[in-house]
Amino acid sequence: MVRFLSLLLFFVFLISGNSNHTIANEYPQPDGCDNIFLNAEEINSDDFIRNFLEKSESVMRDTTYSYVFGDDPEASGDYIAEFGPFDYNLFNESLEYFKLYKPSEFDIWDDWDFEITAEDILLLRQIACDITLDKKIIRDFSIKLTELLGEAEEWTGHAANWEDFPYIETGNVVIESPSPEGLGHYKKYVTGGGVIIVGGKKVPDAAMLAAREAVVYMTSEWDGIRNKLKENKVRISLFGPRGDTSKLPEYKREHEPGGFAMGLTDTSMTANSGWLCYEGNWEIGGNTVIHELVHSIQHTVMNTENDLYFYERIVPLALSAIERGIYGDFEQNLSKGVEQNISHLVGEYWALSVEGYIMNKGPDFKNSHYTREWIKENDPGVYDLIRRYYPKVEWDYCPGVEKHIRH
Repeated sequence: MVRFLSLLLFFVFLISGNSNHTIANEYPQPDGCDNIFLNAEEINSDDFIRNFLEKSESVMRDTTYSYVFGDDPEASGDYIAEFGPFDYNLFNESLEYFKLYKPSEFDIWDDWDFEITAEDILLLRQIACDITLDKKIIRDFSIKLTELLGEAEEWTGHAANWEDFPYIETGNVVIESPSPEGLGHYKKYVTGGGVIIVGGKKVPDAAMLAAREAVVYMTSEWDGIRNKLKENKVRISLFGPRGDTSKLPEYKREHEPGGFAMGLTDTSMTANSGWLCYEGNWEIGGNTVIHELVHSIQHTVMNTENDLYFYERIVPLALSAIERGIYGDFEQNLSKGVEQNISHLVGEYWALSVEGYIMNKGPDFKNSHYTREWIKENDPGVYDLIRRYYPKVEWDYCPGVEKHIRH
């Protein structure tokens, strides 16, 4: 979301200058959408584009549910722990705008190196219409809009840069990956819980199946979550057991050792297979698949489903835990020059709490929120929130690992 916001700020600056357009044929209506956009008023194309970008910027800058650290959060997105149904609101604000207005006849709107064509606007309106007809989903709209604004050129992991993997029901068996063009690095493939899991030839099959087991368990009691993850093309790209995310074709410029979450417009989330716990790899500590999947579900499902029950509660719960001294005693792997502050702690609170709840293995694995009993006793608010989404039935995480804990 930070990448999208920075691009919007840049383009809003651009449109304050002179723009130009050439007249083309009469501006068409999206297919099958006459009833939706029938009463749209035609306005000057420059005004249409300017107002649309400004509205989009306003939605993505909304901090209603976020935590803002410091006096000048606009100086860096690192000072905002972002929470909220950003893409749900972006789509709905855009849809309402398209119902009210359509651009006058134009071919190309340009300013400096930035360009929007009439076909681009038509496609955005078509996708918005198709979402109302259940032919597409909000992710499709966000991918197209951010691609239009140049994010796909800035970010190699943008979904517009890569073809989707097909979803094949594999059961608990790793198969040869049906990798699309450019993704031949991935030789192994398994699915479970609505999520595709892929890995290179060096990723052990046992790691693939351990990741699948975690996904299947995490999605076992959340009604409808598996279909939503499948619709949103959620994919886990495993790397390792040595190296970092730069080993993956989509993220050659990224050097994250553990992995990172999937944003709504990203092509996948990533996780280090060497950091997973399974027989023969008795990893004592956090689990990147569990942790990053919690973030990814928030970005792809809670975001687009307008889950205000979650967003209204999570930041107050995080701040309460920090103020009471029961959470926050850890250091993150942040970008060079970025100092950890409360916004980072708030941003990680939910994923760390759920991760500890799912693993349920004690203080050797997490600094806080390390068992269900501990969470229930010390942080009952987040305990109840976790159980709203994640399984109540306990899971035996990494059986046998206790024998390998050394004190």
